Amino acid sequence: MRAFLVGVLLAGCGYQPSSFRSDVQFPGQRATAGCLDISIERRDRSTSGEVVFAYTFGNRCDRPVIVDLASVTVIGRQTDGKPLVLHPYDPHREIEPRWLDGRAVGRETLAYEASVMLVDICVDAGSIPRSPMSWWLCFASTKPQRPEVP
Repeated sequence: MRAFLVGVLLAGCGYQPSSFRSDVQFPGQRATAGCLDISIERRDRSTSGEVVFAYTFGNRCDRPVIVDLASVTVIGRQTDGKPLVLHPYDPHREIEPRWLDGRAVGRETLAYEASVMLVDICVDAGSIPRSPMSWWLCFASTKPQRPEVP
């Protein structure tokens, strides 16, 4: 009986579904995809052409779930309206899918190279846990746009 009570108490200390609260902050836009509560915050670096996203995720389920930031779908829209697929900067191929334990929380910040000016960038939060459903979160450009010459 004592072991059961300890297990129940420990389970209550983990991440609580839909709370977006723990010892880790959940800044930015929020989505729920499968077992993951996800927040994504855009943090551009003004001195380079990189677009930076901070990902925070909490596992709302009791079982482990995959977090696949290596293949998250990120699409920018260029000033002429054309889409541009962005890939994380990973020269040493260190970004790979990982398992997140039940009721656990994690975070990661990734940079994406953008060699052209982008009007906005959208991230499919549903692709992080490999969900068949898309959940697009879009972020307007934080960089000043060059004025058009008439």
